[in-house]
Order: sequence, then C-alpha cells, then structure tokens
Amino acid sequence: MNKYEKFTKLEHKSYSDVTRFLKQTTHLTAREWIIARLCADFKNLSNRSEMTWIGQNLPDLVPFVDEPYTRQEVSNAHAAFKHKVQRSGTTFFYAYYAGLISKEEMILIIHKIVTDLQKLIETENGEVSDEHVTDVQMLVAEALHRINESLDLD
Repeated sequence: MNKYEKFTKLEHKSYSDVTRFLKQTTHLTAREWIIARLCADFKNLSNRSEMTWIGQNLPDLVPFVDEPYTRQEVSNAHAAFKHKVQRSGTTFFYAYYAGLISKEEMILIIHKIVTDLQKLIETENGEVSDEHVTDVQMLVAEALHRINESLDLD
C-alpha cells in the first residue's frame, strides 16, 4: 500500500489535539472527519466505501489513531458525520431564511466559511480546483436565491 498523505501535517498531534483543531471551525470530531475523508477516498468498483478495510487499516492511514476500528464503528462515525452536515446546513440556512441575519451578514459569514474551508483542505494536504470552488459557490448562491424567492412570496 502506498503511504496515505492526507493527514501527514498532523503526524505529531494527538487525537485530542485534532478534535480541538476541528472544533475551532466545525462541529466534527477527529473520528468523524477522518472516517468521512477515508470513506470518500477508498471506494470499491461499486462506488461503496470499503468500511471494513478502512477500519482495519486505520492506524496505518492516520498518524494520530492507534487502534483499528470495526466496520460498525466506521459506519457509525460516517453516519454521525452525515447527520452533523445536515444539521449544520439547516442551522446555516435557517438563520437567513428566518430573517435572523441579513444578506450582508450572510455574505460575511460565507467569506469566513471559505477561509475555514481552505484551512481544512490545506491540513489534508489537498487542493481545490477553481472549477470546484465556483460550483460550490453557485450551489450556495442558488439556495440563497430560492430562499429570497420564497420570502418574497409570503
């Protein structure tokens, strides 16, 4: 197996250090973050995550993890990640949808989010293409546009 390079910047960090780092910008734990990343990166020919393999090889793939996980532990962490993503999205859009923050405040928040995203991606030794950045911005803008339309109908 080739060395997995996503978490090399965290080689001298503890699991707790990584969770504290993540809590500065996300609601994720180290466990949820690494499992989501590994499930995205290690899929079989059917495009399904190799959860058993990921769990067995976790200490070799992630420098701050000492013990392998069972398939069930990997599955639970991945489900927790997806659940938190949905809840965070609901929180993000609700604040604007319900009129709790202004359009100008939302724009400032989005700029801060982008800065935090760049920090996370750099921590994973990753890069994001300009095309992907544009696609994500367009999705958010489209969602906000739909919210504005629904508010105008009321």
